[in-house]
Amino acid sequence: MSESVEERRGRAERLRDYFEVQLLFAERLADRTSRPISDVCLEFTNLHRRFGLGRVGGPGPAADWTRYSAGLERCKSASERLDWTVDFFSNAPSETGSNPRFGCFSYEGPTADGAIRIHFSNRDSEDGVGPLARAKADRRIADLGEMFGHVRTHHPKARSVLGGSWLYNLEAYCRLFPSEYVASRFLPDRVRLDGTSTWGQLLDFRERVKPAVRDAVLKNLDEIDAAEPWRAFPLRALRTQCDVEQFYRHYQV
Repeated sequence: MSESVEERRGRAERLRDYFEVQLLFAERLADRTSRPISDVCLEFTNLHRRFGLGRVGGPGPAADWTRYSAGLERCKSASERLDWTVDFFSNAPSETGSNPRFGCFSYEGPTADGAIRIHFSNRDSEDGVGPLARAKADRRIADLGEMFGHVRTHHPKARSVLGGSWLYNLEAYCRLFPSEYVASRFLPDRVRLDGTSTWGQLLDFRERVKPAVRDAVLKNLDEIDAAEPWRAFPLRALRTQCDVEQFYRHYQV
């Protein structure tokens, strides 16, 4: 369901603090690397996707990003950059994707070698608690059961399941998956910062910035390593990989 103009503007203001942290992060990296801030925002924030422009692919950013980046470079202060970003988001399309969605989960693939990649997003804020609350664990397991039933039916050549997110640090998330998948967690050598696999830890289920996480990131900007900027975050995004048959057995599909 698409957002109304009023809903979109309200969401833009709700995300103002989130955008501010991303811009401050980008400003510090731009200072450290002498790169234009718009280039840094494209590579190290999730603004491109937040603006409904999708993942940056081989051809480069979407055409509308050029308009955003030009406006960003014209801004003379941090406050102007933040206002411009909030305004741009207000008038941007909602984030949508072509991946099949099942409650809070979706997947993409399979790739040529049969890999399915799973994604999570908050689509259940009912009852005043987040989607990973213990009381909602059965809902999330049902989401996953339905999703892997779909995978098995429509992608019989699927072979493995991949994941990558800060959420794999949380017991509330890991308890939803087969133990073999959870046991596969590892720290990757590099972490992409153009999605929510790392940036997502700043937001609670109401899309409000978590003060403790924000403060930790901003404090770490003083010593940020331009070669490994993801280390500024309290939780590292972990990678996972497991045979898809473990999921079929676990969810009995």
